Amino acid sequence: MLRSPTRSHFRALTLLLAITTVVASCRGGRAAGPSSVAPAPVVAAARDTAAVPPPVVPPAAVLPVISDSAAKIAAALADTAAADSVAAAVAKAAGASIPGARPTPNKPPAPASRPCVLDFADSPPETRFMYSRVSDVSANTFIGGGFIGHCQGENNRIQADSAEQFQDAGIINLYGNVSFEEPGKMRLTAARATYFTREGRLYADGNVVLTQLATGSTFTGPNMEYYREVPGVSAARMLAPGRPTARLIEKDSTGKPGAPVIVIANTFEDRGDTLLLAWGNVVITRDAIEGRSDSSSFDKITERARLVRGARINNTDPNQTFVLTGDTIDLFSTNRQLERVVALHEATATSQDLVMQAERIDLRLTLQKISQAFAFGRGRATAQTPQQNVEADSLHILLPEQKVRQVRAVGRAIALGVPDTTRMVSEDRDMLRGDSVFAFFDSTAAPDDTAKTVQIREIRALGNASSLFQMASNKGRTVP
Repeated sequence: MLRSPTRSHFRALTLLLAITTVVASCRGGRAAGPSSVAPAPVVAAARDTAAVPPPVVPPAAVLPVISDSAAKIAAALADTAAADSVAAAVAKAAGASIPGARPTPNKPPAPASRPCVLDFADSPPETRFMYSRVSDVSANTFIGGGFIGHCQGENNRIQADSAEQFQDAGIINLYGNVSFEEPGKMRLTAARATYFTREGRLYADGNVVLTQLATGSTFTGPNMEYYREVPGVSAARMLAPGRPTARLIEKDSTGKPGAPVIVIANTFEDRGDTLLLAWGNVVITRDAIEGRSDSSSFDKITERARLVRGARINNTDPNQTFVLTGDTIDLFSTNRQLERVVALHEATATSQDLVMQAERIDLRLTLQKISQAFAFGRGRATAQTPQQNVEADSLHILLPEQKVRQVRAVGRAIALGVPDTTRMVSEDRDMLRGDSVFAFFDSTAAPDDTAKTVQIREIRALGNASSLFQMASNKGRTVP
């Protein structure tokens, strides 16, 4: 049975292990060959040399596919650059220069790869461990009783009930109440985790919660994979399958957090805490607005969001109901306030007293309420109200307080109206044509008016105008 070590025991053992490592290296008596691996010892060594994390290699599924022609061009350029480098080296050795040879740029050295050197000096007195050397240059470490530590040279903090490190494989397995933190950036908690030290990759499993410390946004799911940032090489990246939930908290220019945005999807990917991607039955909820699509993206820098395939936005507020659908929907915000929504490809917008259809529908918002709507694109744009249907090449609709006040139709415009039903019964519609048609609706309603629809007041046709309208017969309502 192992006795719980004290801090002095830790320091003595650390020094002893460092000396043992040096002696073992000298005993080898030969330099390591190309296939030799000489990782650092598993516990804190006498010198704390800053470790540079290795580059993160993304999965093959997300790498871009290069065409054959592009690959050949890239190969040719690589061969040319290599030939120029060799020629320049030969010329330099001979004290001469080769005309036409391109200078070799000074490239920074690739980041070195080294295993994690665990430093657990902050661990509680109850921590116990077993150190097992498997060769002259590698060892395994098993830690129990709870520990707190970090990899020397890396800005991280690792905590768990128990752990095991396999030096040759570059793996640290963590068990029970796992916490992995990069101060000021992120904190991940889980039941279990594996840290691949050479890749800077953490795989967590079991009630995983990742918190972005700068904003307080959280991702919750059954398992996640986190790639640490490699300065100058790659940004931090998070992958979360298994239909996780994101709770995004956005702050305005004054630093005040707004209402959280809840996103649920089959898979998440967060790139550098700036771009969030979601795939598979995406559901987005923000205040009274709900968005749905097959996939979505959100750029936290430009505040632009996109819903792709089967996109739909629904305002659930009974006083401001509207539904917007399209193949793709883009949302634009400023200081976390939604200002513009654009639906593309067979778009439809439905509000209390208006149904609009077009190839593209562009909605402008004021104080989170729709104030203007534009409909245009390939084909014709249509707007239907309880009293008037308008069709044209493009439409501009004014909706202060989300009630229709004007409909402006431009380009081969046609307005079809319902005749006076108190004086006649007819299935035909009155028609007004022109290059442009303008419809004006009643704008004198009192502020407390609860009427569901507005009444048309005037309609005009301009440019090549013509009209066809029905007059009541003195022989009765049913006589044409």
